[in-house]
Amino acid sequence: MKNSELLFYTSPASAWTQALPIGNGTLGAMIYGGVKDETLALNHDELWTGRPKDTSRKGAPKAFEKARKLALKGKFHEAQEIIEKDFESVWSQAYLPLGNLKINFRVRGKIKDYRRSLDLSTAVSAVEFKAGDTVYKREYFASYPEKAICAVFRSSKASDFSFRVDSVLRSDSFIDGDTLFLEGECHGENAVNNNCPNKHYFDEPEMRGIRFLAGFRLITDGDVRREGNIMRVCGATESKIIFTCETSFNGFSKHPYLDGKEYAPAVRKRLAEFVYDDGVRSRAVEDYRGIYSRVSLDLKGKGSSLPTDKRLIEFKKAKNNNGLIELVWNYGRYLAISASRPGSQPMNLQGIWSDRYDAPWNANYTVNINTEMNYWPVLNTNMAELNEPLVRMISELAETGREAAKKQYGAQGWVSHHNVDLWRLATPVSGSATWAFWHGSSGWLCRHLFDQYEYTLDRKFLKETAYPLMKGAAEFYLDIMSEENGEMFLCPGTSPENDFTYEGRDCAVGKYSTMSMSIARELFTNCIKASKILRTDKEFAAKLKETLDKFPSYKTGSEGQLLEFDGDYPETEIHHRHVSHLYALHPANIITPDGTPELADACRKTLERRGDNGTGWSLGWKINFHARLNDGNRALKLIEMQLRPVRSTGVRYGRGGGTYENLFDAHPPFQIDGNFAYVSGITEMLLQSRDGKIYLLPALPDAWKSGSVKGLKAKGNVTVDIEWKNGKIVSYSADNADGYEIIKCR
Repeated sequence: MKNSELLFYTSPASAWTQALPIGNGTLGAMIYGGVKDETLALNHDELWTGRPKDTSRKGAPKAFEKARKLALKGKFHEAQEIIEKDFESVWSQAYLPLGNLKINFRVRGKIKDYRRSLDLSTAVSAVEFKAGDTVYKREYFASYPEKAICAVFRSSKASDFSFRVDSVLRSDSFIDGDTLFLEGECHGENAVNNNCPNKHYFDEPEMRGIRFLAGFRLITDGDVRREGNIMRVCGATESKIIFTCETSFNGFSKHPYLDGKEYAPAVRKRLAEFVYDDGVRSRAVEDYRGIYSRVSLDLKGKGSSLPTDKRLIEFKKAKNNNGLIELVWNYGRYLAISASRPGSQPMNLQGIWSDRYDAPWNANYTVNINTEMNYWPVLNTNMAELNEPLVRMISELAETGREAAKKQYGAQGWVSHHNVDLWRLATPVSGSATWAFWHGSSGWLCRHLFDQYEYTLDRKFLKETAYPLMKGAAEFYLDIMSEENGEMFLCPGTSPENDFTYEGRDCAVGKYSTMSMSIARELFTNCIKASKILRTDKEFAAKLKETLDKFPSYKTGSEGQLLEFDGDYPETEIHHRHVSHLYALHPANIITPDGTPELADACRKTLERRGDNGTGWSLGWKINFHARLNDGNRALKLIEMQLRPVRSTGVRYGRGGGTYENLFDAHPPFQIDGNFAYVSGITEMLLQSRDGKIYLLPALPDAWKSGSVKGLKAKGNVTVDIEWKNGKIVSYSADNADGYEIIKCR
């Protein structure tokens, strides 16, 4: 069997990163597949610490101006000290796990033929085995139409089981009729006195956090007993547990306790009216496949009868199984559909799946690359509707970002920094300016808005949503520009999350950074394009053009590399995981091999100096870089590195990245962004589009001799199919491509 759409294992998960994920955008579950003791680790995307509050720093505009003047004089250490001491704000809030559904099955006899699986073609996870002469079959799936997760247990003979629910959050579980409930509350604060992590509950109403109710309705042909907060089922051959949950979260600007939405009645009503018929599963599958089946990839990979964890080990040794490469590409698309749907929150550092009370980096929205990376493959793999949660977050962030621009900088427009949370934190967090002082996320997020227009050609979206947000972000950058010797730039500048050596010490703050200027350059250019398309704001567009003409040009260093800052400063860590100064190469299209060949060569030299190794998401970004440089063989090498098996025990922050047994990306620890960078990178190897041109197979590696891809999207709302043999294109189709130049690269 090829197994390019199936994960399967011959033993239960013993660690969270061996369990299998399901989700409907809002609800998530990790399924361990235990024979006697089963666990479903549960999440709801609105369970966060905190509440709306003013996070601005008193006196920040004066501190910023003082730091800018120091940086312009080359006093970078002094500027950094001012920023860290007098400008920065508070920590972000944290994403929290809902709890665990614990199911105990009374299973007798020797276990045979065990198998747990996740079918990517249907989004259904299953556990099957025999115990003695009894056959057990269990299915788990998340339904977007039903707003629920369903667990279905079947056995060839009558069997017994019990279930309960627990949570690390302040909560109580109780039974009402045929339903087990979990009612609880999130912490009112993640970082009391700005000490992170330092979560705390409060009794004062104005300090209390998000409340929630989760319900688990039992439908069974067996006998039911209730013992405290445990449901017991005896003599059943078929049972279902229907899980749903609602919270008091009522929007980023409304207090979840004082002005929270009614949540309990919706849960009770949904479960009471739920009818489990044959259509429940089919509706969930049909809804999922309506997105998933739009595209397909065939790299002519050989089949494998090995379980997925063993396939990873086999791949490490041989690196010749294109079938596994296809599987992980399909898996990334599955994760996106499962974690980001219209109406849900955007995907955070872990998508929606998190089991830890103190998740790494609060499992927040780290917007100096990671959140954006989550959405890289959404448009080009024909899943535009999954962008809706991100677009909504950007719209909300613009509101808090206007306050941040005004109170932190004394500037117009809107801005956001390194971390965002459910309450749309827009001010800079505390800590080293290396990560905390960086105002590039507002501009970077706006590229997703203009990308959506370019891929869909939705003029209404551009006019009513994208352009107003883009203009506001551009207004901020215009307002804080510094001018020196006829050049205009954003001063002071940092490059996430890197330092350089200056006057014998590590330093994060320069006169400007290449990344920040690239983001501003792209944003201004896109605003000018939008102004022309919409026939509006000619004066504003002219001002942007005038400013762009004064931007400093890209600079190369002593070894021919693209410089990261305004000068050729020694790098503190030459192999740093971030390669932020190549933003102009990817995700932007400012630097291209055909348009700016000398700068493209400087990017190649930069990547050589940085080295191939890195965290999981860093490896994923480098796949995209090499795809943009038309180097498919180097991109494939990075793919092979990203598929290195990583053990599911311990958190090794300092080790190289790879892939866990359940195919989650390993930073390590788990961060989902690497899964999406992988999908994006492979897609970029096969199809690129920019400036009215569509490039077919721009970075096809030698090892992918023959294959096909169907349903990809190019800019201009063009759907593309490609087939190739012996490294040459034999056929292609590109519907709706009038006015676009098709370039066959093979």
